[in-house]
Amino acid sequence: MKNSDKNFGFDLDNTLIDYSVSAQVYSSSHNLDKCEDVISLRTLLNSNDPSGRKWQEAQSWIYTEGLSFAVPNLGANELCSYLKSENYKLQIVSHKTTYTPDFSGKKPLRNLATQWIKKSELSKYFLNERVIHYESSREKKVKKIKALNLNFFVDDLVKVFLEPEYPKQIISFLLSESNCDIPWVRNISSLFDVERIINCE
Repeated sequence: MKNSDKNFGFDLDNTLIDYSVSAQVYSSSHNLDKCEDVISLRTLLNSNDPSGRKWQEAQSWIYTEGLSFAVPNLGANELCSYLKSENYKLQIVSHKTTYTPDFSGKKPLRNLATQWIKKSELSKYFLNERVIHYESSREKKVKKIKALNLNFFVDDLVKVFLEPEYPKQIISFLLSESNCDIPWVRNISSLFDVERIINCE
């Protein structure tokens, strides 16, 4: 594989970052049924409040104060270490607005996420802020993925891969326990699966 084919992109939230403990702390502190992870918390809150307001409030907390409970996702450090040893160029492309909604205090989402990366085990792989990209919509996120000429991309949301402009030639990974029925997307249950798949290409 040529170096020009070694551009690897990551989504950030719930892909490189695991917020499971953050979700557990939030559910406990708000007297909710215990939620083990972000997915179960979102499902619970949206079932009780179809407007989505309660989930937006929880999400705002998780991505700000809740970052103090967040950790690198299972296999993230090992995968980044392997990719760096193989001379891959690593990029982060995240759909993240600049601030939380006004009703959540308009807190700086992007700045806090970047600070978390700098303080985490992953900092040695993303030393330069120029490889961390935040976009305000999924459409703009996909445009950035295209502009970076990524050869690989991993995300936890299938909606990203369903965007009309998503480049299907990218070797794409959906990090999810649910099976993906998009034929050109590889379904993975953990980031540990990526190295094995790359080596089989």
